[in-house]
Amino acid sequence: MANAAFPSSLPIDLPDEGSAAPRNRSNHNSFPPPPDVEPLPEKADDASNGANPSPMAPRGPLDHVVNVIHLLSKACGIAAASMFFIAMLLICQLVFIRYILNASTVWQTEAVIYLMIGGTLIGLPYVQLLRGHVNVDLLPMYLKSGARKLLAIATLACGIAISALFAFYGIELVIEAYQGGWKSPTIWAPALWKPYLMLPIGFGLLFLQFLADLMCLLTNRSKAFHIEDNPF
Repeated sequence: MANAAFPSSLPIDLPDEGSAAPRNRSNHNSFPPPPDVEPLPEKADDASNGANPSPMAPRGPLDHVVNVIHLLSKACGIAAASMFFIAMLLICQLVFIRYILNASTVWQTEAVIYLMIGGTLIGLPYVQLLRGHVNVDLLPMYLKSGARKLLAIATLACGIAISALFAFYGIELVIEAYQGGWKSPTIWAPALWKPYLMLPIGFGLLFLQFLADLMCLLTNRSKAFHIEDNPF
């Protein structure tokens, strides 16, 4: 047993005796990765394999219009978050006055209602910018790219029509409330045209956001439902 000879080739790479530097180990691994580890994608050289780079989105005056609309939608998001924050502070103040100081409140409840409804309406374009509205994308995922684009155009067209309708009648409601001197039938009695103003502003900016999404889709600046051509 002491004189038994070991095989000359081992399953691991060892440096040869007398060599100054060890041999480079092979990066090839014939074993598949574990099931809970996702393999890293291989980087392909576009210049070596002759593949064309991804086309850039077209640039032009439309981009400036879309950027302005997106900026307005982001401003609406900030305004809506501020309105919700102020409503939360008013609720805390209302609870403190009624249950700690045992005093009556006059305007807090009504102000919270107006702020919550107004914040919801003002935040509509920002939610559309983030694609945060409730949607079911099962059908678009199974459609081909052409049919998916047609469905997205029809969906945006319906959104544009509905938001324009609400904005138009909202403006009429604000004008009627302002000319008629409508006031809330409460002790606070605020002018109703002020909270009603949130209706045409919110849906009017939502109309612009829908219009910007439609223009980006028609000019291939964005994909239909933000789904790649081969989702599966």
